[in-house]
Amino acid sequence: MKTERMISGRGLALVLTTFALALTGTGCADECVDDFDCRDKGTPPAGQRYACVEQRCELKPVAVPDAGTETDAGTGTDAGTGTDAGASVDAGTDAGTSTDAGTETDAGTQTDAGTQTDAGTETDAGTEPDAGPSDPCLSATYDPKLGTLQLAAEYVAGESASLPAAAGPVGVTPGPTYSLFTLVSTGSSGPHSLYSLGTWPQLSLGTAPLFDVVAPGDRSATLFLNSFVESDGRYVLTGYTKSGTGFPGALAVYDNVTPAASTYVPAPSNFSAGVVPGAFLINGGGLDTVSAGLAIYALKTDTSPFESLKVGTLPSATGGSGFTAVATNGVAMLGYFSDDTFANVGHAVAPAKIEAALRTSTPFVVADEPVLDVGSNFVAAAGQGEGVAVLRGDYVPPDYNFAATDVSRFAFTVANEGNTVTVGSRQPVLTFVDQCTRLTGMTSIGTDLLVSLDDKNGSRLVRIGQVP
Repeated sequence: MKTERMISGRGLALVLTTFALALTGTGCADECVDDFDCRDKGTPPAGQRYACVEQRCELKPVAVPDAGTETDAGTGTDAGTGTDAGASVDAGTDAGTSTDAGTETDAGTQTDAGTQTDAGTETDAGTEPDAGPSDPCLSATYDPKLGTLQLAAEYVAGESASLPAAAGPVGVTPGPTYSLFTLVSTGSSGPHSLYSLGTWPQLSLGTAPLFDVVAPGDRSATLFLNSFVESDGRYVLTGYTKSGTGFPGALAVYDNVTPAASTYVPAPSNFSAGVVPGAFLINGGGLDTVSAGLAIYALKTDTSPFESLKVGTLPSATGGSGFTAVATNGVAMLGYFSDDTFANVGHAVAPAKIEAALRTSTPFVVADEPVLDVGSNFVAAAGQGEGVAVLRGDYVPPDYNFAATDVSRFAFTVANEGNTVTVGSRQPVLTFVDQCTRLTGMTSIGTDLLVSLDDKNGSRLVRIGQVP
């Protein structure tokens, strides 16, 4: 079954699953096969779970025994209905002729306290609707910017801005003036369009779409819209796939200078992308007429027309496409989903090796480059200065919803004229003390990290910088 990640706002209404592992080699049109496949739907409401019903993930109540259905103590045999001690032979029956004290009205013939209306026959409080388990998020303390997330001392939360309800994945231009773009979907059948989101941090959704990101021939199909929006300043890139052998799909390339020149490029199994000088790197199964299976491809935008080529080879253990993130020093973290570890893996590729592959069309070998010691699974990545940040965590039973543990950064040090890179140790940036605040996306903004957060205080973007 095809599994996609989603990093989006609340208004994205496509056939999607959340923060998935990666694209696999075979697909189907059904949403699920069993309950395990529904783990990507996100955290269900309290007292409910996702279940696979007729190949669709549906909310079902969690069966919790109600304490009120236990046998009511009040329905037990009433102590007052037992044989009344006053009905026994009266000890006052006198053998003599004097007035028998026992002929007094026997205390035992008084109305038996046990015949009173039994308190146990009152309406049982246990038959009231069960309030269910208490939601810890209702009493949690929320920071106006970070919610319940904890920020490491080496970092600072900068500007924040509310994210419009209709906004989906967000992309940012290189700067120094940061223009933002987002995807907006109107129902499962579209349209699915690119919109301007304004200039950071004064955000507002554009009044009209800039470009329909779905090629005309695919607009009636069931789509899997990917979560990347990447920009090199002139072009804005995003992509989608659909059900079928090899997950056919396309990249949408919006020309911000000459909108009429915007175009689509066939790209099966495209999953993530990043920007390097003169090109977009694409993690997928092919690009335009270049078809070499799951690999790293490049769309060269410094040529006219665009040129497509394979620039990186993924290992044989690759079970699906992975994540892509580029640091400001040109190092690219290129990833794949490993069939050996059943988790996402990322390697740091030096900038000179990427440049050589673009120039000579000779692919580098991703697995030969330094690996990031993430220490767990991860489901999102973005450049953060001279390094990258990843969202760590895993899918946990019984519902297999993704539980985030932290956002951590890995610093990259470049040497040998850009031919070698050293990966630093993992440094936490944001820590999840609970799941009350969700991180729904992250991208780079200059040398900083821009995260999309959502909780009871709404959706917002927050800029995370390093302490000077």
